[in-house]
Amino acid sequence: MLSDAQVRGYLDRLGIAEAPEPTKENLDRLIYAHQTHIPFETVSVHRAQGAPDLSLPAIYDQVIERRHGAYCFQLNKLFQKLLEALGYNVRPVICRAVRGREGRMPINHRGLIVTLDEGRYSADVGFGGPMPAGALGLFPGVEQDICGETYIAERSDHAWWKIDRITKAERDLHDDGLPARRQTELELCTAAVEEIDFASMNHFFSLPGTLFKDHELVNLRTDGGYKGFRDGVLTLREGGEKTIIELEGPDEVARALREHFDLDYDA
Repeated sequence: MLSDAQVRGYLDRLGIAEAPEPTKENLDRLIYAHQTHIPFETVSVHRAQGAPDLSLPAIYDQVIERRHGAYCFQLNKLFQKLLEALGYNVRPVICRAVRGREGRMPINHRGLIVTLDEGRYSADVGFGGPMPAGALGLFPGVEQDICGETYIAERSDHAWWKIDRITKAERDLHDDGLPARRQTELELCTAAVEEIDFASMNHFFSLPGTLFKDHELVNLRTDGGYKGFRDGVLTLREGGEKTIIELEGPDEVARALREHFDLDYDA
């Protein structure tokens, strides 16, 4: 568990003054604050020797004390501990990223399920791509508008769910029979899992030949869009307009990471 002092430090990092009550409204608020204050990033994975340390003290030090970002196995674990400290009923789940893939990916993501009086919700702050900016109810077939984006959760079987997003794509990327403009972003399994399961995935996805190890990725939601970085290319979306900037050399990369994501990595 996080101590009272650690909870206070975490909330300060999120820009939240008072410890909120465990309600759906406050869960939405916490998720949005997390996505706009703490970036998903794999720069630390790419540049490190070995796998990230998934112990709670190490993650807290990296994300809260040193004000870096992290990736899903760290971010959603840390967020789970914050929610537990605030009184939420929350547990981790395994997930599979789907969007934009030519073929099936292995299970590669740590998600969270929060159970409220209204039902079960996906609460994700570490996807690194299009994700709901609030809690997404696991209510089959219900269109849910979250901060101007529409998501739909659908059952695949007794344990698996598909998280779909309404997009501007002309067709579904995976040709799975869904209507045009509707695309599966994530598959989520509600079965119980253990921390050792995520330790194994963390080890695998920090090996050479995997996306998180081979590429420097950063994503951060903003109030008017998002900021993204991949291997020296900065993408800024604001008010529906997208700007792509190719950064020249390590000094420009370091400067952009500081300016746009508050990440202090030297050249």
